Amino acid sequence: MRRLVKFIIVIVVTVVILGGFYFFFPHIWGELLYPLDYKDSIKKYSEERGLRPNFVAAVIYTESRFNPKSVSSVGAVGLMQIMPGTADSIASEIGEKTGDLTDPETSIKYGTWYLKGLSDKYGGNTDLICAAYNAGVGRADKFKDGVTGLPSETTFFIQKVKNTEIMYDKIYDSWYSQSQSEKKNPVAIGFSNISDYVKKLILGNR
Repeated sequence: MRRLVKFIIVIVVTVVILGGFYFFFPHIWGELLYPLDYKDSIKKYSEERGLRPNFVAAVIYTESRFNPKSVSSVGAVGLMQIMPGTADSIASEIGEKTGDLTDPETSIKYGTWYLKGLSDKYGGNTDLICAAYNAGVGRADKFKDGVTGLPSETTFFIQKVKNTEIMYDKIYDSWYSQSQSEKKNPVAIGFSNISDYVKKLILGNR
């Protein structure tokens, strides 16, 4: 009987701990695992292009983990992993010389321009937008028309972006909207100092 009681107590305590961790996770640990840098540029160009800032942030996180110097095995560069040839085309359309793709502002400007074009083409369908961004418009069109499927890498990319956008919504809410920021979750406000303290312990003064 005592063993049963102890077992039940352990189960209850475990459930409480896990439940607490799940509830507070986005506000205490979320910013460590899902950083949100270059907010001003993300907000600026997302609003100009009519894109959700947290969607853009999710693409950046999935592509480069917010590393502006990131270069892929196929030569895609910067925060939003843009190919130099694509950057030349975008710069020509915008009417400027091709900028430095390792510059965060340039990468976000070009990346959001490209995402806007894909959003217009596919009527805002996130799966198709992400498919085209990752595998190219031709592949996305064939998938849309039921001609072929998508590579496993692209399928993973789509799901990763969608899941990450959900996390950014949970962690940062509508940070880009002043009216919404005034309605922040009180739990997030109450634990903001703890979150900052934990980040300093782990990341130091960087």
